[in-house]
Formats: sequence, C-alpha cells, structure tokens
Amino acid sequence: MTLILTQISKHGIIHASDSNLSDQFGLTIGVGKKCFAVPRLNAGLTVAGSFGVGDVAMDYWMEDFIIKSTTQNLEDFAEELRVSLETEMLSEQKKDGSMIHIAGYQKNEEGKYHPEFWFVRNVYGLDLETGEYSDIRDKFIKSEDFWTRDNKKTDIFKKFQSSDNLAYQLYINGFSPGRIGYNIVQGYLNDFFAGLWSTENWKFRAPKNINEAKLLIENYIKLINTLFVLSDYPGQLIGGSVQIEVIKQPDNIDI
Repeated sequence: MTLILTQISKHGIIHASDSNLSDQFGLTIGVGKKCFAVPRLNAGLTVAGSFGVGDVAMDYWMEDFIIKSTTQNLEDFAEELRVSLETEMLSEQKKDGSMIHIAGYQKNEEGKYHPEFWFVRNVYGLDLETGEYSDIRDKFIKSEDFWTRDNKKTDIFKKFQSSDNLAYQLYINGFSPGRIGYNIVQGYLNDFFAGLWSTENWKFRAPKNINEAKLLIENYIKLINTLFVLSDYPGQLIGGSVQIEVIKQPDNIDI
C-alpha cells in the first residue's frame, strides 16, 4: 500500500510518499522508490498502486521511462505515460489500480510559468462515504486538475502569492485510512501552527521557502507512519523512509 501527495504553494511544489511495499495480504515485503524527479520538465511524480509493469519493477521501469522520454511539456509527458502504462502493464497488474501524480511548472508563450498537476490513473471511482477506490479498469485516463480546474474555479494560485501563512492546494492518494488520516492530521496541525505563528512576542513563523515547507510535509508523513506501527494491520502498510522531491516556484510566474 502507499501514501502519495502533491502540495502546491507560493514556495513551489512538493511531491512526497512513503517507501514501504506490501503484498496482496497487507504484509510488508520491502521498500521501493515511489517519488521521482523529472528535471528536464521542471517537474516530479509519485506512484501508487501496482509496483510492476510487465516483468519490470515499477521503480526501475519509471526511471527508464523518465530518461527515455523526449516530450517537451507536461501534458505530452502525461499522455506518453498513460499510453505506456496501458500498453505495457499486465491485466493482473492493472487490477490493483494505479495512480500517478505528475506536477511541475509549465512555461507559456510569454515566458511565464504556472503549475500544472496531471493525474494518470486506471481508477475511475471513489466511495465518498468510505474513501475506498472503485471501478478499476484496463484503460488509463489522465486529467489536469490544478491550473485548468481547481485554480480556474477559485483563482487560488494568485491568492497563494499574497498569503503570509502556508496556503496550499493538496492532492493526495493511497491507502484510504492513511490518506484520510493525513488530511485530519494536517487540518489539526494547521490550526495549531496558525495559533503559534500569530502569537505576539513568540518568534515562530510559517515557512519562508520550499525547503522549510518540506519539513512540515516530512513530519506529517512520519506521524502517519507511526500510526501504522501502532495498529493491528498485518504489516506496516504505510511506512519506511519519507521520499520527497521539491520544485521551487520560478520567479517569473503567471498570475
């Protein structure tokens, strides 16, 4: 099982995941790389679900895919990945359901940058009451969920830039109890930190850069890892070292 997340703020983009691998019975069988840099596109990605593509482990397959890809923008990269997974993944592997977050900064014709979040998956449904995934198919789909969807509704990217606190947009997937637990933890701690940061005469403050913002994400995931140590699951379904890739927000942004 897995926990993957992508957080977008005025400081940049943070991709993060746990590292434990589990079998179909929920037993921990090792660790693997789930978080990858895509430096050529000023981007990164995280992977949840099947950890094999054909006869190749996902971590090796994804590293090779990133190296060989020659696409020039995030949309084309997401489409190439969608087609490759649909073509090369075995039917049995597809039954596990796979989800890939791809996010980075796309340059427009005026030379300005904006963040995009592409979501590639063969999981089509989500039970809003239980949080469980459903409707897993052989066909993979993709969508861009930040710049052309969520930001278009609320202009949140522009609001980030004028916020003194750590305003953000979060995309999170993976094992339901871990994913939901993370949202609860981050919500409670946001209130806690807001109180500390606004208290006069105390010198606590919100993160000022992407590396400081990363510290909070890393500790949130470590807390979820601890919850799975203190559980009755057959293995530590979310755990191991925290994997993180960060992309600093460019200076010339499109707002």
